Amino acid sequence: MEIGYFELTYDDIAEISRMEQSYFGQPWSESSIATYAEKGNTVFVVARKDGAVVGYIAVLCILDEGNLVSIAVHDDYREMGIATELLDIASEMALDRGVTSIHLEVREQNEKAIRLYEKEGFIQTGRRKSFYRNPEEDAILYRKDLKKE
Repeated sequence: MEIGYFELTYDDIAEISRMEQSYFGQPWSESSIATYAEKGNTVFVVARKDGAVVGYIAVLCILDEGNLVSIAVHDDYREMGIATELLDIASEMALDRGVTSIHLEVREQNEKAIRLYEKEGFIQTGRRKSFYRNPEEDAILYRKDLKKE
């Protein structure tokens, strides 16, 4: 079966939280994910294969700016274009909400993510010293301007 892309449902929250725990030093809890979802100002896109969550993205939308707050793809499904598809779908959904640019922070050592963001048109705009914990690391800041195609 192919990978499908869907808006977040309540049933996805536990799986997303498990992925957060596995991949991030400062993971979101189930309650944090649910809170973002309930507020209605976050675009959540979930990639599923055979009903299981294999990736997700969350973009917080405030006025005309978006902040990519989380993106992950399960280890077994990396290098398949899922992250690119998640970015494209979430960007389009954010644009439909009036967002004109998306900002993000990425660990300076996360070379795969940096390559993805740059390939997708994100431009480096700065750095935040010691932004991340577990382990401590600088964040590189990126921005992408969105436009209707």
